[in-house]
Amino acid sequence: MPARQSKERPSGRRVDKAADGGSAPSLGVAVQTELRAQILAGVHPPGARLSPRALADRFEVSLSVVRESLSRLTEQGLVVAAPQLGFSVVSLDVADLVDLTKVRVLIETAALREAVEHADVEYEALVVGAHHRLARTPFLKDPATLTVTDEWAAAHALFHDALISASPSPRLRGLAASLRDRAELYRRWSGPLGSQDRTRDVACEHRDLMDAALDRDADRAAELLAAHINRTTDLLLAYAERAAAADAAAP
Repeated sequence: MPARQSKERPSGRRVDKAADGGSAPSLGVAVQTELRAQILAGVHPPGARLSPRALADRFEVSLSVVRESLSRLTEQGLVVAAPQLGFSVVSLDVADLVDLTKVRVLIETAALREAVEHADVEYEALVVGAHHRLARTPFLKDPATLTVTDEWAAAHALFHDALISASPSPRLRGLAASLRDRAELYRRWSGPLGSQDRTRDVACEHRDLMDAALDRDADRAAELLAAHINRTTDLLLAYAERAAAADAAAP
């Protein structure tokens, strides 16, 4: 069942018309970009209603610009549109999250085991380089909500691709990458929605993964990767429980 929904937190940020020249296409891109960032940051929580009128007033743009932006975000899977109900942020589907996590652990740890078992100097260089890029890329866009930067998200994907790059199975590598892409929204949400937990050291988790791969310790690498994936899911499950409790207590 999808998690019950929290109330939307308001955001006073508006689109800068002067910076965009005031043209409809550029305004549409600016609104779409800002709304996407707000959704990924949990400003509009999973399942929250998105009123085109309220958004148009907030961004100081026309309704048509907002509706076009919402339609684009619908195509990206971040927003859903329902007849008579309008637009809303995609829900946090707990059943989907749990199932996706289980399959990801099975597939990605299998790919990582194969990669470590077939590792060579080229593999080691690729992993070290990808980790260096990840470690040197600015991490948080908003430290208050643990919202990561788009640049770090891209470097993160490259690091995980590098970890399984020596697997001799293209299908296994492709399936692992596809499942990771499917989980990207959940991963993005785990920071801001799970921000009550400040104990996680993501940099340490990645460093330990690199070290296990370089040590050619397939068992240790697979164990660390499974824990890494499950930690993200645990943060979102805790958020879903809090959201359900808050809804149940609401008048």
